Amino acid sequence: MLMKDTLSVFEFDWACTPSMVELKPDSLKNKSVLVSGHRLAAAIAYTILTQNDKLDLGAKVFLCSTDKDFEETIYPGAAERNDLIITQTDRVGDIKQKIDIVIHTGLCGEAIRGSLAEFDAETSALRHITDCAESKKAENVILLSDSRVYGKGQNQFRYFAETELGKASVEDYGVQLLRTLESMFVSSDLKNPAILRIGSVIAPGFGLYNGVEEVFKAVSDGKECELMSTDRKISFIYMTDVFESIVYTLKNTLTGVYNIAGDDTTVSTGTLAARLHDIFAGKAKIKMTDDAGFEGNALNCDKFKDKGFSPIINLDTALELAVMSYSDEDYSDFRFPHEHKGRLDSIQQILMAYLLEVDRICRKHNIRWYLGGGTLLGAARHKGFIPWDDDVDIMMLREDYDRFLEVAPDELPEGMTLHDPKKDKTYNYCYAKLRISGTVFATDFSKNHKGMDNGFAFDIFCHDKTANSKLGQKIHSKLTLFWLACVFNKWNHRKAENDSKFQSVITNFCKNIFPLRFSTRMLLFTLEMFKHKKNARFLYDGMGKSVHKGGFDKSFLDDEIRLEFNGYPMPVPAKYKEYLTNHYGDYMELAPLSTRLMGHDITLSDLNKYADFQISNKELIQHK
Repeated sequence: MLMKDTLSVFEFDWACTPSMVELKPDSLKNKSVLVSGHRLAAAIAYTILTQNDKLDLGAKVFLCSTDKDFEETIYPGAAERNDLIITQTDRVGDIKQKIDIVIHTGLCGEAIRGSLAEFDAETSALRHITDCAESKKAENVILLSDSRVYGKGQNQFRYFAETELGKASVEDYGVQLLRTLESMFVSSDLKNPAILRIGSVIAPGFGLYNGVEEVFKAVSDGKECELMSTDRKISFIYMTDVFESIVYTLKNTLTGVYNIAGDDTTVSTGTLAARLHDIFAGKAKIKMTDDAGFEGNALNCDKFKDKGFSPIINLDTALELAVMSYSDEDYSDFRFPHEHKGRLDSIQQILMAYLLEVDRICRKHNIRWYLGGGTLLGAARHKGFIPWDDDVDIMMLREDYDRFLEVAPDELPEGMTLHDPKKDKTYNYCYAKLRISGTVFATDFSKNHKGMDNGFAFDIFCHDKTANSKLGQKIHSKLTLFWLACVFNKWNHRKAENDSKFQSVITNFCKNIFPLRFSTRMLLFTLEMFKHKKNARFLYDGMGKSVHKGGFDKSFLDDEIRLEFNGYPMPVPAKYKEYLTNHYGDYMELAPLSTRLMGHDITLSDLNKYADFQISNKELIQHK
């Protein structure tokens, strides 16, 4: 059974680990992974199984625990899979297969009880695991520890680095146990050992111990609750970033000790209560108590960040998902309500009004066009905008694209700007873009280009002809990607970094010696290499994100039908299902919850006169 059918929507969110495609977890490809511990171990196992489904990793997971009823707690849909074997920790020595990677979660995500039996069980479990890792000659061994190992920080400004430990008395049982486990680990004869000290784990839907789960539940129910006041800050981490850090450690063969927390997730409990109040307003009825017994510390994570790791989930996103996970609401169309300062509905209304203007122009001049990209996906899946989308994608064939760029300057309504890369020297994207003047929609990158209009956008993509042979398509795509890298890295003043060091060297050399406009012209020339090919059977997404996939069947865009889009009939390819499957795979599968953010990293946003715009107010659009 697929993990998406086994996990809740919130568990599947963190198990997807959305950026895993970019991270390229080749270190897990066809590997045998021993994961041991308690609840956190199960969460990591579920995440690996989910990656098997998504990326066809072919990893084999051996999941073990000292808990006698552990096997009964494993979800049936996971337990029945061939890529998961469940056993007890004291029986790992019986595993006949080779073990490539060992991940021991120990007491992370668990409340420490403080009994002698617990001490014996945890030290014995670690001994079994390290013995197994040594005998199987595992390539990498990771121990997950947590911020409690540091003892109690002195004040909220204390951030512990890896080489310092706070004071802890013999009575601080949990601290001593965590330190004992770390000492045992480093004294073992292991290959590529690493200790990851992580913050308090937030895993919505899974309920790992973090000291605030009861608060999340109370806020979801709108009930009064208490939260301990602290005189120091605490670091939290979303489950997605836990797995990201593990994969990053494996991929880069990191050894030693590293602190890891989420993105801007180190706060006092008072700030935590305030953030919950900001997000959930009247539902967050939190009373701060004087008891300063909250477990956890603030982590200085600069050492791991210096290795190149960047967490992806911030505190507000983690808190919102954690609280929502206790609700029974349907989140199929969920989006974060604070995106674009709560104005996303108005933005989509504006975009819809101008989309009708594009349709008017194309009808008048007999130009064939289709909804494209995420906009086409929204039409097929939501009968309108993807609920969290903030721009419009349009696609055309080359002859229609060129014709549109020819007539648009005289036809566009007042207040709409056309950026044409062939004519606009300040604009170096390979596709054309329509902007709504008087609005602001700028990224860190685009706001620095003063010659460009930075209003809300329509991206106009052209699907060009490509070679009929697989080899020809591959060469065409590679050449396109090369010029794309030259253009965008020079325009963005950054160094090109490809998977191949040789390619990176060549790209950076060419980027530096070629003028920007020359590279842009070469890119545009490359897109049209097969423009006059009469027997072309394939098109390619040279201007879009699927350029690396090569060609797709030209017949996908042969005929037009109209689908409902926000209540209006809009043109889409008759074979839109085939087109979307080619570009997105299972296009009906919703994006993970934590990724349902605005599609662009916007730093400046202003609707100006369009604030509270409704499509009935089309008088704001002045026709020429």
